[in-house]
Amino acid sequence: MGMFYTFSPKTPNINKRVVRIQIPTKIYKKIKNNFVKINVNGTELIDKITSEKRFVIPKEQKIIFSNQNIVKIEIIKNKKRKKKSFIVNKKIDILNWLPEKNREEVKINIIGNKDNLTCFIKNFKGRVRQVIIKKYVPLEFCRLLGYYQAEGGKEKIIKKRRGREVVITNTNLDLVKDFIFLSKYLIDASNWNAEIKLTKRNELKEKFIIKELIKLGVKKNKIKIRKEKKLKDFSIRLSICSTLLSDIILNFMNCIRKKLIERRPLGKNYKIMYINFMQGLFSGDGNYNTFKNKDGGTHHRLIFYEGNKNYAIDYQKLLRNEGIKSNIIKIKDKNLYIIRTTLNWELLLLLKELNLFDYHKKHKEALVSSIKSHKRYKSNKYLIKLGDNFNIKQICEVSNKSKVICYNWIKKMVNNNLIVKNKINDWSSSLGGKRIKGILKNLENKGTNPSH
Repeated sequence: MGMFYTFSPKTPNINKRVVRIQIPTKIYKKIKNNFVKINVNGTELIDKITSEKRFVIPKEQKIIFSNQNIVKIEIIKNKKRKKKSFIVNKKIDILNWLPEKNREEVKINIIGNKDNLTCFIKNFKGRVRQVIIKKYVPLEFCRLLGYYQAEGGKEKIIKKRRGREVVITNTNLDLVKDFIFLSKYLIDASNWNAEIKLTKRNELKEKFIIKELIKLGVKKNKIKIRKEKKLKDFSIRLSICSTLLSDIILNFMNCIRKKLIERRPLGKNYKIMYINFMQGLFSGDGNYNTFKNKDGGTHHRLIFYEGNKNYAIDYQKLLRNEGIKSNIIKIKDKNLYIIRTTLNWELLLLLKELNLFDYHKKHKEALVSSIKSHKRYKSNKYLIKLGDNFNIKQICEVSNKSKVICYNWIKKMVNNNLIVKNKINDWSSSLGGKRIKGILKNLENKGTNPSH
């Protein structure tokens, strides 16, 4: 930071609609056309000094004036973004992901310390708008970006009076709670406005939802309840009216998605970030179902619905990163794309191994049921009870089958590269067998969905 410029202004008329303080000419010449940090009697604000030799104190700034007022002005030095250090000590450095300009091509200025960043712009009305965010967020924050990608992260046209909103709407209370919990790594939860819509007024349900939101930091006076006939049960809409914050989160989401597609820039952190982003995306936009064809065969399908073609292509690339091939289908007469993939045994296991359904209870239970009902499960499940090395006697005891059937099972497992023969009457699980053994062992795992 640069040097301070100090002066003692006259006590302004605080009863006026707008409180203005005149700047001495000598100081004005030195700070003209710069963003400055202004300290008035201990209260700080940020402004850009242009053609007028004065600054305006916003209504929300409650400043106590006296006969001896002190104003300190300091020219702000904009923090530089280092485009190389995206991840620091397994945390995402927000500074290096922030855009240089917002969507209206207005420069975003940044000041801050090791913990917090203050981002600010001068909007089209000449007012300075700012938002305070945390400098570092954990890798798990990518799950919030996945939620936002699915539920709220769509390009919006700016409204002249209100600006853009950070907004997400969902009917899953657990998802909403997790979104608020993760958002606290970036901003204060008290910033959220919540609107609860119910098909019919239910006092017990209302109280429960309100209690859960307050527990996470949402202010009670920012929670509204409305009746909505079109809903099945209820929905919760979270919003923050801030064009600047909306631009920051949307840019962050787009950057992370592109980096995940590239993989290499994220190095060892890729897997954790990928899983969390896809967990959020699956919970919001994904749909998992099982159906039978006309011959009675069972099929498992993963589907995404997306209105933006570029996003749909990116989802397809993200799935392909882990070996999941999919097709994009355009719905006739609708601005809607379906990303669809049919899941075989290996892909069912892969989805379970990555825990991509851990934040959607219904889909997770359906996936576990699909694996258990699959014909391959009946033969592979015996791997769970076998040790690192095993003989024919142990296989017979575990499976409760005859030696003839067990030898046929061994032959099948060897052909599938799941077990290897060491010597006569001595086998062990291959790397592939150990992988499947680990997945099937964790089949009953309740997952990582925390109770916030």
